[in-house]
Amino acid sequence: MEQRKHERNKRYGWLITFTILNWIAIIVAIVFIDPEAIKNFIIPGSYLPMTILILGGIFWLFSIILLSAVRALRWAIVLVIFLYLRIYGLGTLINGLLILGLLVSWEVYDYNKKEKPKHISDKSVL
Repeated sequence: MEQRKHERNKRYGWLITFTILNWIAIIVAIVFIDPEAIKNFIIPGSYLPMTILILGGIFWLFSIILLSAVRALRWAIVLVIFLYLRIYGLGTLINGLLILGLLVSWEVYDYNKKEKPKHISDKSVL
């Protein structure tokens, strides 16, 4: 009960603000920055500044949608990995479905791993 009450009292103003600012930065980067200028920023061929912006934008957006920072980070990292596969010409539909399957399996595993209530007949409780 405490957790649900805490979730109801949360205010998502800062989260929405960060999300909007991050997506504005992504749009500005797409419109005004030449991709060749950021292609070899720190790691050659990595498009690192744009990757960081996209990772942040997806993370903030999924944090609002999923109400969980850990799950949002997982989904954001997986989407960025798929974007890198697309950059290197390996991002096919089958690879996307395989990555999606791994992520969904991980989510189901985490959901089932949560603590389940103990039964009264369980001898380890006594």
